Amino acid sequence: MHRITAQVLGVVVGLLALVGLFIEGELLLGIMNVDVALDILRAVLAVALIAVGFSTVPTSARQTVILVTGVLYVGLGLVAFADRTVFGLLPTGLTGFDIGFHLVVGIAAIVIAVMPDRRQNTASNTAPSARTER
Repeated sequence: MHRITAQVLGVVVGLLALVGLFIEGELLLGIMNVDVALDILRAVLAVALIAVGFSTVPTSARQTVILVTGVLYVGLGLVAFADRTVFGLLPTGLTGFDIGFHLVVGIAAIVIAVMPDRRQNTASNTAPSARTER
């Protein structure tokens, strides 16, 4: 589950970063902020997520990257309640959609990151036991 989450988040966040770089200074679809600072953050997160999502790394590495992504997204959403421009870093300002998007995706990422990997549990459950059943 962590692999798929990292892959999907990486692609979605990467596409947002890429599209944002081409329509700088405007709102994406009229509802999402695309300022350079946010696009750079998205690009960095996307590279990290894609790296752990599409390569062979320990589950803990995937969990860590997903967790960091979630914390940053939740943090950004919460800071936007105080100042929609994130203290001048995002001149266009975050919209209500942006805030909701960041909070929902961030909370979902945190929840998924702290969940145990089902594949590891399944592998240990299918190992032959020392006790034979009768």
